[in-house]
Amino acid sequence: MSTETFNPDNFWQTRLSKVKGLEGVGYAKLGKAFNIWAYKVRRFAFLQILFPVAQKIPKSDVLDIGSGTGFYIDIWSRLGAQKITGLDITPIAVENLKNTFPESTFYQVDIGGNIDSIRSQLDQKDFISAMDVLFHIVDDQRFEQAVINISSLLKKGGYFVYSDNFVQAGTIRTKHQVSHSKEYLFQLFDKAGLEVVSHKPFMILSNYPVDSKNKLLHTYWYFIENTTALIKPLGHLYGALLYPIEKWLIKKMKDSPSSEIVLLRKK
Repeated sequence: MSTETFNPDNFWQTRLSKVKGLEGVGYAKLGKAFNIWAYKVRRFAFLQILFPVAQKIPKSDVLDIGSGTGFYIDIWSRLGAQKITGLDITPIAVENLKNTFPESTFYQVDIGGNIDSIRSQLDQKDFISAMDVLFHIVDDQRFEQAVINISSLLKKGGYFVYSDNFVQAGTIRTKHQVSHSKEYLFQLFDKAGLEVVSHKPFMILSNYPVDSKNKLLHTYWYFIENTTALIKPLGHLYGALLYPIEKWLIKKMKDSPSSEIVLLRKK
């Protein structure tokens, strides 16, 4: 797919300049209240997949890709990571992150490009996270380069936490996002020297069911999305009702009709 119609630098710079907080990096159409609850779901799933290796996080060197508002920077800090570095493609995000998290280090970097100029400053990491970020790289070569770059920044035995849609069918492309097939992604991980440690649902009922053809599920999401877009306070009600259900489903289900999260280890 050509990137001529989609410039991610300009897209995110413009969006983050207009929309503040989690709305800017989340589902902007659904407003602040719904996004707060949706990110509670993300936090739960993130902590769930890290639980088996949580004892390794204190004193670790962590890198977060596409840090945005710093949601995952805050989680890594609370988990006790000793050194935290964040990368983002937009200058406005990097500026805000430096002000919000002065104890961490941030760089403006396109992870899908050539990172040689910054590599020596990043060193190799114990943990790297890239949450709801890489599927916005719509050019396949740059997407693959991003995964290769991330692997190169990991220590041997280090961990990569990553969320995507992992669709069962073929790749789904839109202007701002590419949902790659699970088969393709797992092959790419292997090519980049990364092995899958665990794989879980990330969001199930709190996001668009991109990986499902179930008409009932799509009708449900159409109702949630459009009523919340019309009456923003409904986002709090829906989010509060969905949150405990999402927690239970994330623990019980192996796959999701929406986004999923994997924990990978550098071979």
